[in-house]
Amino acid sequence: MSSASLQIFLNKLKWFTYEKITSAGDFILFYLAVPVSGTTGIKGERTIIYVGEFLPPRIPRLAKWFKRFDAFTTVLVCHKRGFVEKFSNPDIDHVFLFRNEWHLKRIIKSIKNPYILHGFAPKSKFPFIAQAISKKYSPSTPFIVDYQDVYVLYYGKNPDLRWLQDELPYEEGCFRDADGVLADSLEPCEGMKIWGVKKPGGRIFFPLYADNDYFSKSEKKVTDDAIHLVYVGGIYGSHRNKSHYGLAQLHWLINYLESQKVHLHIYPSPSSVGADFEEYEAISKRNPYLHLHASVPQSKLSAELSQYHYGVIPFFLENSNQSDIKLTYSTTLKLFNYSEAGIPILVAADVMYQSWLVARYGLGISVSSKDDFKDIKKLTGNTPYSEQALSVIKNRELLSLKEHIPRLMKFYEKMREATDNYQ
Repeated sequence: MSSASLQIFLNKLKWFTYEKITSAGDFILFYLAVPVSGTTGIKGERTIIYVGEFLPPRIPRLAKWFKRFDAFTTVLVCHKRGFVEKFSNPDIDHVFLFRNEWHLKRIIKSIKNPYILHGFAPKSKFPFIAQAISKKYSPSTPFIVDYQDVYVLYYGKNPDLRWLQDELPYEEGCFRDADGVLADSLEPCEGMKIWGVKKPGGRIFFPLYADNDYFSKSEKKVTDDAIHLVYVGGIYGSHRNKSHYGLAQLHWLINYLESQKVHLHIYPSPSSVGADFEEYEAISKRNPYLHLHASVPQSKLSAELSQYHYGVIPFFLENSNQSDIKLTYSTTLKLFNYSEAGIPILVAADVMYQSWLVARYGLGISVSSKDDFKDIKKLTGNTPYSEQALSVIKNRELLSLKEHIPRLMKFYEKMREATDNYQ
């Protein structure tokens, strides 16, 4: 076992032990009906609770825009190991970090009759647990489950990976028991087909969208001796299982660009594990065209990205054993981060939905194969760069949260009315 793999294993063991040790106390406090400190003063009627294990940046972005349109109180309930400060923002009024499932149950039980319980996944275990407790103690509260990635699409219902085997029943349960499904990508639609779940009136397609507050404009010009690409998001080292993590193992891209003297800037996700990017730090010390930067919060990300020429989404099917249906329907927030920065996108054609978005809205260039990255000047040179950047700036308004958040608010209202009528 490599030192990086050992580091990851020990971190998992630490959290597993922590959950087991703390569960006994919270189990007793739950049955004694002892509320969690800070929860009893929260008024439920106009409160949205966001609950899940690993905080994705899309959730605080939604909370912020909801509060722009209505006087909601926003509550984040997240596992301690999955909370990332750089993903959050001041528009979250209350943050509760649970340590185990019984602590989570205590929190949900303590906040009476919230307007909406909004579960975010993956993973699905804790949203599933939260909705079960909510239905018991706040039966008038609709449960909305929010999916960007759907695990059953990776390898089907019978994956080899043990952690996926454990996770899939909760995913199926969330789709089955939710009052509504928020689909950030096309994956949930396919997932519901596989799980045999139909919610024709209880689902909304709501892509991640660009945040208007972060719109920047790039002033860069492409020259023959200085082309700068940027990648933001999760990266993985070579010690990881290539069949599952290969999409974001970027060694091939680094080699292709170095041979052309094209710069690649990497901003690892704030949720990335240190063991994964240590390898890239070592490469950057000998490769003058690879630049590894510190991760930055969402509020500062577009300004950072606007310094460069192109954002890249280099995910090709040949780099992993994930199903082609997974790549076809997937999406990533980086697509919208690049649009916020005002820079064109180089996106692999294998991620078909994302590639379609880029082509449909003039956000960049679809790249048909990895080999196209061997000649960046040829790939990007058919249209003057200034025209490419202008197209992004013009069309990103059509894919913005300001434009579309009212649709989601109406969906919330619809789910709330349906639950009230059922009661």
